[in-house]
Amino acid sequence: MADKAFILNLGKLLIGAAWVDGTLHHKEVNALKELLFLLPDISGEDWMQLELYLVAPVSEEERHQLLQRVLDGMTSAADKTLVLETLSNLVQVDGQMDEAEVAMWETLRRDIEEKRVGLFSHLTRPIRRAVRSRMAHYEGEGRRESRLEDYIKNTVYFQLVTEMDNQGTPLVLSEQEIKKVCLAAGLLARVAWLDQEICEQEEKAMVQSLVKIWGISEKLACLVVQISRVRILKGLDVVRLGRGLRDYTTFEERKTFLRCLFMVANAANKTSNQEIEEIKMIAKTLDLSHQDFIDAKLTIPREERDGL
Repeated sequence: MADKAFILNLGKLLIGAAWVDGTLHHKEVNALKELLFLLPDISGEDWMQLELYLVAPVSEEERHQLLQRVLDGMTSAADKTLVLETLSNLVQVDGQMDEAEVAMWETLRRDIEEKRVGLFSHLTRPIRRAVRSRMAHYEGEGRRESRLEDYIKNTVYFQLVTEMDNQGTPLVLSEQEIKKVCLAAGLLARVAWLDQEICEQEEKAMVQSLVKIWGISEKLACLVVQISRVRILKGLDVVRLGRGLRDYTTFEERKTFLRCLFMVANAANKTSNQEIEEIKMIAKTLDLSHQDFIDAKLTIPREERDGL
C-alpha cells in the first residue's frame, strides 16, 4: 500500500488542480471533498492537512511543487496503482467512460506511466468535470428530492408497494428499514454488475444477504433485488450509496454487510481484483476500518480470489 505522505500529496495535487481558475465556491468544496473521500486511509488529522488547501487558492508555483512531489514519490507499483485508480474514478463521471472520457483517461495514464510534467495540465479538465458532476447534486437540493431519496422512494419503494398490493400483501416495514434494504440492495447490485451482468447465482446471493442481515422475507428480498438489478443505479455513485447506508445502520450491521458483499462477489467464478477494490471503496464509505475489510475478505478462501 502507498505510504501516507504520498496519499496526502496526491490529495493536495487534486485540490490544486481544482483551484486552477483561482476560485472554489462552497458547493464546489463539498463536491471536491466527496472526491477526496475516495482516497484510502485518510484520518481526521489528515483531513485537517487537506482542508488547509481548500480554504485559500493554491498558487501555480505550489501546484507544480505538488505535482513534482507526486511524480518523485511514485516509486512503487502500489503508488502507481493508487494514482491510476484515483484518476480512473475521477474521469468516470457516471460510473462508466464514454469515448471522450476514455481518451482523457488514456492521456492521464500515459502521463503517469512516463512521469510527464504535463500531467497537471491534463488533470485540470477531468477534475473540474468531476466536481461539476457532484455539484449538480447540491444544486438540486431544495428544489427537488435528492437522487438518493428519489431512488429509494420513487423507484424501489414505489414499485415494492405496487407489487405487494397486486399480490394482496401489505408492506410492513418502517421507513428506516425500507431505506436500509434499498441502499443495501443498490450496493450489492453495484458489486454484482461489475462484469456488466448479474447471473442467477449472484441474484440468489443478494437475496440471501438481505434476508440474513435484516430478516425480511425471501419474497420481499426477491422483489427488491429484481427492481435493483433492472435500475442498476444510473447516476448514483458508491460514495453516496455507502454514506446513505452508513446513516441508517449499526456498526455490526455494516460489518456483516461487508461479508455479504464478498459472498455476492464470489457467487459466480472467483472474486476478481476489480470486485475486491470496489468493496474496499464501499468499506471506506461505510466508515469501516481497513482491518474490517481484511476480515471480510478473508471469509473467501484464498484459492477463490483472483485479487491480492
